[in-house]
Amino acid sequence: MVGQPTVPGFVLGALVGAVATAAGSYFVFWRRQRAATARLRVALAHELQSLDYLDDLVESGAYEAVTTAVETPVVYEANADELGHLSEREVAALVEFYASLYWLRDLQDPEDKKARIDDVVVKRRAALDAVEGA
Repeated sequence: MVGQPTVPGFVLGALVGAVATAAGSYFVFWRRQRAATARLRVALAHELQSLDYLDDLVESGAYEAVTTAVETPVVYEANADELGHLSEREVAALVEFYASLYWLRDLQDPEDKKARIDDVVVKRRAALDAVEGA
């Protein structure tokens, strides 16, 4: 019975095929996840850059105008469930900035909170540096 496949040969062939398929699938998944995370970083960086008008308003002392000029952060809100794919440094900086942005948007009397409003600008720059530096 030379030339007939044996049961161990079938098992070994099936095992090698399964391992190769699993490894290939994981590699494809890993590459897609990395690409999605890179796109998320770019989108967040663009959103943070688009909020640079806050810096100008704060630097000019237009604290009343800052509270009414804050736009809804579309990218952050749409991708909040994907932040876990970013580094801890990025997540911490982003959450800290966006929390202060929401506080700023809901602020009623900015006159006695100028130092904290100035801090929003610092947090925006830190979040941008974290996302761009990753």
